[in-house]
Amino acid sequence: MQSVGDPQSVLALELRRTFRAPADAVFRAWTQPAALREWWCPPGWAASEVDIDLRVGGAYRIAMRRRDRAGEIAVHGRFLEVTPPERLVFTWCWEGAFFDDPEGRVVLAFRQLGDITELVLRHENFADPGVRQQHWSGWLAACGRLDHLLSAKGTAVSAD
Repeated sequence: MQSVGDPQSVLALELRRTFRAPADAVFRAWTQPAALREWWCPPGWAASEVDIDLRVGGAYRIAMRRRDRAGEIAVHGRFLEVTPPERLVFTWCWEGAFFDDPEGRVVLAFRQLGDITELVLRHENFADPGVRQQHWSGWLAACGRLDHLLSAKGTAVSAD
């Protein structure tokens, strides 16, 4: 994994990650509820809801619960751009999270490079550097879980 810029220097972050899978499989892993349920949540958490209306203006909501506690947090937003399998742009807003953060924007660019796909992820509009750092760590871990899923399934992320 390679970062672009220092995540401490601005209130946005950008990272690059490569996956040994075609761009369409990586794009599907980000946009299909069944696939997101397999990799989205950190250890100790489980997806309680994954709703996606994959179209410009369509909404999404991903809710999760700690396995050992009551309560739920969720992220939701609207899709601003949907260009399979090259680009996905959406708003980002937490519900019930541990911090107060303004609505953000996430830009995902998927680039096929032979037999691998490069993902460039940019997340913008953090309230403060501490929240940005939490997201930086979260995105790094999430990309690791996604890599594990794609490696385990090969290119067989369902096209449903």
